[in-house]
Amino acid sequence: MRVTNQMVTSSSLRNMQKAMQRVSGLNQQATTGKKISAPSEDPVIAIRALKLRTTCDQLTQYKNKNIQDAISWLGTTQTSIQNIYDRLDDVYKYCVEGATDTFQNKDRSTIVNELLSLKDHIYSEGGTTYADRYLFSGYKTETNLLFQDEAAKQGLSYHIKQNIDPKSVEVKRVVLNEIDPTQLDDILNGTTAYAAPESASVYRLRLAYDDLDTADGNISISYTDATGNEVTITPVIKQVADTDTYYTVGPDEVNYIPETGEIIFGENIYNSVKESQGISVEYDKSNFQVGDLRPEMYFDCTQYKEMPDGTTKETEFTLDEGGQPINYEVNFKQYVTVNAEGREVITHDMGNRIVDLAHSVQDVLDIEKTISKLNSMLQDPQYMNNPAAVDQINKMLEGADIELAQKRENMQKLFGNNISHFQNFKEDVGAVQARVGTTYSKMELIKVRVTEQLAEFDDLKSSNEDVETEEVAIEMYQAELVYETSLATTASVIQKTLLDYL
Repeated sequence: MRVTNQMVTSSSLRNMQKAMQRVSGLNQQATTGKKISAPSEDPVIAIRALKLRTTCDQLTQYKNKNIQDAISWLGTTQTSIQNIYDRLDDVYKYCVEGATDTFQNKDRSTIVNELLSLKDHIYSEGGTTYADRYLFSGYKTETNLLFQDEAAKQGLSYHIKQNIDPKSVEVKRVVLNEIDPTQLDDILNGTTAYAAPESASVYRLRLAYDDLDTADGNISISYTDATGNEVTITPVIKQVADTDTYYTVGPDEVNYIPETGEIIFGENIYNSVKESQGISVEYDKSNFQVGDLRPEMYFDCTQYKEMPDGTTKETEFTLDEGGQPINYEVNFKQYVTVNAEGREVITHDMGNRIVDLAHSVQDVLDIEKTISKLNSMLQDPQYMNNPAAVDQINKMLEGADIELAQKRENMQKLFGNNISHFQNFKEDVGAVQARVGTTYSKMELIKVRVTEQLAEFDDLKSSNEDVETEEVAIEMYQAELVYETSLATTASVIQKTLLDYL
């Protein structure tokens, strides 16, 4: 094969160019710290780098945002639920104490205020927020569980459907013919008849709300009786003027008491209701108080909102029986539920029972004040010199003592009966607390695992993309020697031509 000067020159230049490219490539690796600067240099490394970087970005999102946010959410929820549990435990202790009536007379008003304050504290936990999101409102994280201020309830009314277990109908001990301290003078003047107090038992169902809209037909009670017939009842709406007959009901009658939200069943109605599968009560309510729980968080209902233009916006709310879990993705295809719903830890029954307890103590406190007033009247010259008045006052004192004994007994029984109820409330809340606590601990473990995964994939990404500085330095030194040698060799080859020999 004939070799020409041109062939030698071209080959030398080509080899020198390869050596120069080698030096340039190694210099690029040394300055960037990366094996490649363009996908075309090594498609395998490029494709693997994309996958590893995506994985690292996802793990970083899980570790620094999703997991951290979930842990903070769960921690705040755990604290709030613990507060609810502690307040329920306080009520439970009052129930134990009240069951034996160890309350001192001078402490009764304080106990009333403390019980109502405990109810407010429990309900207020429903408004707990984390990062401007309400923790106990399910998917409605922008909406408070309760009406937090006047503006929140302004222009709102609801038609509510409340489904109730027949076992919720309780036997309540009441006192009929209570002495009204504002009518003492009328009784002494003979303008008002005096009747001795009597103890009675009634069948009572407490609705979630009191002070309902009481227009005709606004309250209806439905149930299916033992024969399978659908029964609908419209209760008699009692007014303030009917106080004496609140708990007076015929066997086939039903009363509704606005002040307490109680439905009082006659015996025949009760015997039919208790055999049913369930009770449905539908009613309207517009007069909400600050601190009341929002109906849409607990019941199927229709909300009516007065708009600025005078129209009414109607919104249907259907209770999601499956709950409204808020799930966070905390690892690849791994989700955890971070929220607890308000209806799991705060119920109307809790608040209503606390109010009942406070009212029972207030009833005893009121009759004690009435007895004190009657005793002072015996020392009043206006009456002490009037034998008929003194006789009537003594007669009322006898009745008041009987009423006091009945109300104290009712109070003791109410506190005693509620021991088990508040124990159950504590257990229910404790179960939610345990679930949230378990999830919190699980999140701590997941965080550790994701941190380890991120470190592993960071190492893999670095191994795939990054160069070993020492190796590159050695290779670059060798490449520079080769390049310099090629320069010298090529220079000696291309110096001589055919003209040098002519």
